[in-house]
Formats: sequence, structure tokens, C-alpha cells
Amino acid sequence: MRPGSNIYAALWGFAEATLFFIVPDVLLTSLALSSLARALRAAVVAALAATCGGLMVWVFANEAPETTRAVLLHVPGISEASFATVRQLLRNGLFDGMLLGAFSGVPYKIFAAEASFSGTSPLTFALLSPAVRLPRFVAMSVAAWGLSRLVGERPTAAQKLGISLALWAVFYVYYFSVVGW
Repeated sequence: MRPGSNIYAALWGFAEATLFFIVPDVLLTSLALSSLARALRAAVVAALAATCGGLMVWVFANEAPETTRAVLLHVPGISEASFATVRQLLRNGLFDGMLLGAFSGVPYKIFAAEASFSGTSPLTFALLSPAVRLPRFVAMSVAAWGLSRLVGERPTAAQKLGISLALWAVFYVYYFSVVGW
């Protein structure tokens, strides 16, 4: 196992759950290019760390809802429409709404804030969070690993990483063009 992979995953998961705006999937898919096991371990760590970050957002939203909302609205990719989307998704229930959100590009940090605003207990939120974060992390890791195996050894590890990061860059250019910066 590459030293630091889990530390980076923890830091990234926590950061993205709070104020950072690039998903941990970027790191996880990069790890999966060479080791599915390492990527899956890092996915678990990222999901648990994201839960801690989400709880922090939940606490801030509970203590200072307007300030929390205002701060989150300054994060790239978050708008009033994002909050409205989360409220709509949560009408399906907390677990179902958060799971749908994890696969639809809605930032997890908004779910943390809205869960607090709606009176969801922090324990319920914390127990459900890894269960809704992990499926996408695992799916993305498995997809990257599978594609890496499919193309074989012809591209070098560095070339595969470059292609992966280029694809993420294209994704984020498109994502921010749709949701706004």
C-alpha cells in the first residue's frame, strides 16, 4: 500500500464534506488504476471522514443556520437551486434522498445542512452518511479499475493517470458550466 493513501483519502473526504468542491472520487479513481484493494480501503476512509465533515456542517447549521447557508452559497457549484434540489430529494426520505444525491452531483455538504435545518438527529445523519457515500466511491473505483484492466499495460501507469485526470478536468469544466461556479 502506498504510504499516505488513507491519510489523503481522509483529508479529501473531510474537506469535500465541508468546503472543498472536488469530490474524493478523483483520488479514489487514481488509486484504483493500480490497485482496487487500495482504492476500496481509501473509499471506506473517505466515507468515514466525510461523515465527520458532514457532522461538522450539521452542527454549524444547527447553531448558526443563516451563516452556514451563506458560507455554503460561496462554495463553487452551490446555489439556492442546490438547496432546493436537496429539499426535493429529501422528500423521498433521508436515506433515499441522500443516495440519489450522491449519484446526481449534488454536494453532500448541502444534505448535512438541510438535515440539520429539518431537525434530523445528528446520530441518524451520521449513521446513514457512510452508507450513502460509499456506494458511489466504490462504483467509481471499480469502474476505474475495470477500465484500467481493459486497456491493459499498453499505456503506462503515468499515462493512465494523466488520462484519468484529464477526464476529471473535462468533467469539472462541464459540471461547473451547468451548475455555475
